[in-house]
Amino acid sequence: MFTLGQLATSDYELLGAISEEELLGALERAPLAERRQFIRRVKNQSQKVVAAGAAPANSRGEFEKRMPMLPKEIQMGLASKNLQVVDAAYYVTKSVSGSKIAKMLKDDDNKVIAQSNISSAKLEKGNVMLLSGIILLAGVAEQGKTVGDVTFDFLPSYIRNGEFEFKANGTTLIPSTSCEVFNTAGMTIRKGLFRMDNPKIIHDQQAMELNIEWSSNAVENTFIKAILLGTSVTKY
Repeated sequence: MFTLGQLATSDYELLGAISEEELLGALERAPLAERRQFIRRVKNQSQKVVAAGAAPANSRGEFEKRMPMLPKEIQMGLASKNLQVVDAAYYVTKSVSGSKIAKMLKDDDNKVIAQSNISSAKLEKGNVMLLSGIILLAGVAEQGKTVGDVTFDFLPSYIRNGEFEFKANGTTLIPSTSCEVFNTAGMTIRKGLFRMDNPKIIHDQQAMELNIEWSSNAVENTFIKAILLGTSVTKY
């Protein structure tokens, strides 16, 4: 159970993670100094909301809005400052030479520099992520070169005209969608970024799938790189 001191001094907005009964109990138990500190926190937060107006929330803001959906042990870890919220960019590369499909996340994936920084297509235990965007890029390796030598750029048209889907938590989070959403050429946005209007929480130890399909065989030595962007939890 949160103390009023934790609610007042936390780096994160935790009010949404507790019930009215829990908040009333924390208020009753707290000394006067903590109550005053809590009131200042609430007033400051209200002023920030008014100043922000209708400005879009960033990934951390979206994460805090979903605080009630997090496991209780993670909520308490953030309140006690044993855990922190950080920017996350999980990536994986796959060879699609001569293929029309790509299963970007597989249970036999291992962490290898330039290939992937996620194992078994799952987040590690205790690592919950709010997925706010996906980047898809492609590149062709020169003869005798490996994926570590590839310069990744926009998807070629034959892949861009295909479709992708994303699954996690035992369900489909992004149904079959045109890969054209990764075409950010001429935009003031990160190359190949599909920014999600509805960010999704990805729970730890849950298998993920990012599947892509297109109509023409990929040219020889073609690689695709997928990057999952968002906010995740880690130890201090």
